[in-house]
Amino acid sequence: MMKFQTYIRSQLIAIFFLFAIVVFAQESKDTNAPKQRTLLSDWNGNVSHGGYGGITIAYSEIDAQASIQVGGRMAWIINHKFALGIAGNGFFNNLIKDDTYEPSDYYLAGGYGGLLFQPIISSHSPIHFSFPILLGVGGVAVNHKDYWVNDWDENSEYYYDSDVFLVFEPGIDIEFNMLQYMRMSLGVSYRFTNNVNLRYEYVDGENIKVVDISPTSLNNFSFKLGFFFGWF
Repeated sequence: MMKFQTYIRSQLIAIFFLFAIVVFAQESKDTNAPKQRTLLSDWNGNVSHGGYGGITIAYSEIDAQASIQVGGRMAWIINHKFALGIAGNGFFNNLIKDDTYEPSDYYLAGGYGGLLFQPIISSHSPIHFSFPILLGVGGVAVNHKDYWVNDWDENSEYYYDSDVFLVFEPGIDIEFNMLQYMRMSLGVSYRFTNNVNLRYEYVDGENIKVVDISPTSLNNFSFKLGFFFGWF
């Protein structure tokens, strides 16, 4: 009985390997068979790869004050259709500077960054669209407008506060193929964050006064100009 089982087992193994050899030989001969297509491949099932890096400059309003943002992106491009990478932005608001500061004057500064997901439409066209989406985390701080003069002086009459936040920022870019390895973009995005918990305290005479910063002070549109270099 044991010999019979061993014989059957050996025959099944031989049949399995014979079947595998036949299938492999058939696939090797069938060179004209269509390749498997995916969402990011072309019509022939081929996938190409590229990448880029660049900078962005943006205008936004944060806490109802004009804000400047400077950022950067690095991404891997899959078949000219989708980019996956990282992006980040730094910002500060209350851009009006003069020689007089009131104790109640303050500004917000911070930054955020994370993963970048970017579908691209008609990448080879001279003018085309992409849809960058940033998902990440950031931090923001509130300071008096001349806090830098105090150089973090422990005896300063002004108080420092900060918080961290999650951010989701979808956008749309119009991209211009300026050169083979250079693109420029004009875009708009909207920054969604969870509520931030910030307050600004200052000394007014003998009293300490408090300004509560709006929890949604970071949520707003950004208008961006970008320059990118790489293999698109």
